[in-house]
Amino acid sequence: HRVTGALQSGQQLGGRYRIVRIAGQGGFGAVYEATDERFQARRVVAIKEMSDAQLNPAERATAIQNFRSEADLLVPLSHPNLPNVSDFFEEGGKAYLVMEFIQGKSLEKEQEDIGGPLDERRVMNWALQLCDVLNYLHTQQPPIVFRDMKPSNVMVTADAEIKLIDFGIARIFKVAVTKDTTLLGSQGYAPLEQYG
Repeated sequence: HRVTGALQSGQQLGGRYRIVRIAGQGGFGAVYEATDERFQARRVVAIKEMSDAQLNPAERATAIQNFRSEADLLVPLSHPNLPNVSDFFEEGGKAYLVMEFIQGKSLEKEQEDIGGPLDERRVMNWALQLCDVLNYLHTQQPPIVFRDMKPSNVMVTADAEIKLIDFGIARIFKVAVTKDTTLLGSQGYAPLEQYG
């Protein structure tokens, strides 16, 4: 398998996407900034590449299905605080998810850059937007639970617009299930009851 995050600037994917640069990398895989060459205006997109480096064939099949589920979860959603998802494909033994490229920085980076208390009005604006998008997700049929809420998964644009990113562990809530079968979240941000 090709190493995750190894695509070079200028490479083409899916017969239409031209890689510009790598925009982020982590345990989940890598995210690239790319241009969609199907349109004359060269629309900028984000392409999420799934990591499968440590997976056996059965685990890989499950991971790709989960990745596809993330795409299926996001495609029908339409909200100003969510990135639009436009494509999903497999190429060269890897799976890719194409979505709107968010110009901005994470709230984690914003906190680091300021290095002190944040302006209350700005924070309240972000909080109200987060409440609005979480309410939108929770009122879907069936409801969608975003299970990894933390500053690094929230982007803020130059216009102070919030965007929730990384739906890899969002979950469609099934009423009949009283206990989650998978404990997912981030240490320091996941609720304590998940560690039971």
